[in-house]
Amino acid sequence: MTGRSRVASSALLATVGIGVQGLAKLIVTVVVGRVFGTETLGQTTALLSLSVFTALLWPNAAGNTASRVLAIALRGRRSDTAVNRLLGVSMAVSSVVLAAVTVPVALTWGASPGMVVGGVGVVVGYGLYCYARGAQLGYDRAPRVALWDTVTSLLALGLLVAACVARLEPLVLLPLAIGYTVFAIACWPRGNRAADAGAPVEPTTGLLAFAAWNVLAVTTSNGLLQLAMISAQVTASAHDAGVYAAAFTLATPASMVGQALGQVLVPAFAHRSDGGSLRSRGALLLVGGFAVGTAVVFGLVAWLAGWFLPIVYPAEGAAAVADLRYLMVGVWVFTVGLVPAALLLASGRSRQVALASVAGFAVGVVLMAVLAPTTGVAGGSTGFLVGSAVNLVAVVALGLRRPRPAR
Repeated sequence: MTGRSRVASSALLATVGIGVQGLAKLIVTVVVGRVFGTETLGQTTALLSLSVFTALLWPNAAGNTASRVLAIALRGRRSDTAVNRLLGVSMAVSSVVLAAVTVPVALTWGASPGMVVGGVGVVVGYGLYCYARGAQLGYDRAPRVALWDTVTSLLALGLLVAACVARLEPLVLLPLAIGYTVFAIACWPRGNRAADAGAPVEPTTGLLAFAAWNVLAVTTSNGLLQLAMISAQVTASAHDAGVYAAAFTLATPASMVGQALGQVLVPAFAHRSDGGSLRSRGALLLVGGFAVGTAVVFGLVAWLAGWFLPIVYPAEGAAAVADLRYLMVGVWVFTVGLVPAALLLASGRSRQVALASVAGFAVGVVLMAVLAPTTGVAGGSTGFLVGSAVNLVAVVALGLRRPRPAR
């Protein structure tokens, strides 16, 4: 299999896997909305957004770092024991900290004790999932990732059915939390198989610094979408937040497409001299083709929203159509920006990606703060769209510059 076909195959499998996880999360929110009502749907979606947002504060960056460094160690036939040990310890510490932060936030939102437990579980579980997934893609094990994405999604849905039958409303987040945790256990990095006994050790120098800059990068680029939902939960009424959640839960899976491709591109392009540049014809075709393809798909979703939203969410669907269509524009801009950002990360330009995305994040947050109190949920969507557009322009501009040689 050629390098290009291998990347395409891995990208397809990674997208299928993350698509299955996204579908499982969507089904969870649909079932919660139908069985337990609009307000529970809004609270559940807000806690899921919190889990995604907190994962950006370290686990997601640790996964991106692992995907790049483990790929380099694998191809250089070096031992990755020290890398896995350091990143593993960092994940343990971050899980404790993020769990502690989740409790007061969930209580502030009026969550019941059971919902707080579920919120903590999904925050920790999703963080471990992000890290383990990135590590496995660094090992070029996309089929394994897709398999466990499917298995754990089915497990989560089965547990959700049990929770609904037993009318355990406060525990509706635990099925997803358990699914994510099982994935992390099954896919936790345990070393590559390419390094011989006595092989040189992959150095850890600069590893945490790269991850730290990546925290800033993923938080400022990916965090705006989650802040849009959190903004709705904080500034809008419980009913309006629930309606917005109906649109949000259908827009979020679309954003996962770019994330899935980005996770594959980082290790795949880690050793290419043009991996962080859009000056090459191949990179330009990749970004341009992805932008056109996603525009067609997302446009179709927005066009059909008036038909399928009332079917999926009978109580909230009709009112959520406009919100979904507006969100899809922002999701498209955001998703396209993830591909050039991944190419920059592949060449080790984590710091530049982070600095480039700060401007977009700042603009988006300011707009949300200014507009949300007067325009309601539309303020969050506007901040997300404008901030993502600023970030896209910044990473493309960086990608067109000639990169410095990477190690």
